[in-house]
Amino acid sequence: MTFETLIYDRSEGVGTVTFNRPDVLNATNDAFYRELSGLIGDIADDPEVRCVVITGAGRGFCAGADVRGMDPNRPPLSKRKRHRWILSTVLRPLVRLEKPVIAAVNGVAVGAGMNIALACDILIASEAAVFSQIFARMGLVPDLGGLHLLTRVVGLNKAKELCFTARKIAAAEALSLGIANEVVPAAELMTRARALALEIAGGPPFALSMMKTLLNMSSTATLEEMLEYEGYAQSLAYISGENAEGALAFKEKRPPRFPAAF
Repeated sequence: MTFETLIYDRSEGVGTVTFNRPDVLNATNDAFYRELSGLIGDIADDPEVRCVVITGAGRGFCAGADVRGMDPNRPPLSKRKRHRWILSTVLRPLVRLEKPVIAAVNGVAVGAGMNIALACDILIASEAAVFSQIFARMGLVPDLGGLHLLTRVVGLNKAKELCFTARKIAAAEALSLGIANEVVPAAELMTRARALALEIAGGPPFALSMMKTLLNMSSTATLEEMLEYEGYAQSLAYISGENAEGALAFKEKRPPRFPAAF
């Protein structure tokens, strides 16, 4: 695959997506969103990809929107249409991708960039990472799902503080708030992210896909609904073939060898 704004590599069951506009700290534009949308769809359809890592080239993960390309005279309804396009073709597909996604945040992750990272399932941050819901400084409201995603992670009051003040968060604070799962030295970031991705990629893809879907539902579903969904998911897991392999591997005292396709 050839891209203008991304780099994509697939090996050993791991798809690695690198935002590749380092001259602007990987700020987003329409070409970026078009390419990312198409790539997410391709990854979703590729049975050989069992885990995804998303990172940024250069010093930044993603600095949010590239303000240089914004049209200040664009009509409000046109801006709303574009926003809906981004949400429907990038944000929702990323959150709903039925494969685990790891954000390897190497530097600046602000605005939409922070929210893309929050849309991933696991976030590993470099010690150089910096986060911010910078929107208030621009007279804007957090977008790309940030209001929902951030609140789920840090709680309502802390999310209000971070959004109202637009202050920067260093990697250590991101870890203490639960935004980051791990913080590692910059030189070790991709090594650690890939090691975790390979570990997850060796897991049962069908069961992991259902886990992710149900966990994403857990903040809005009732206990009774979750128990019902759990029952359906577990019934499917029992007959998927993955359970048989897992049980056999346990009996034979060896690592399970789960098939890639499901």
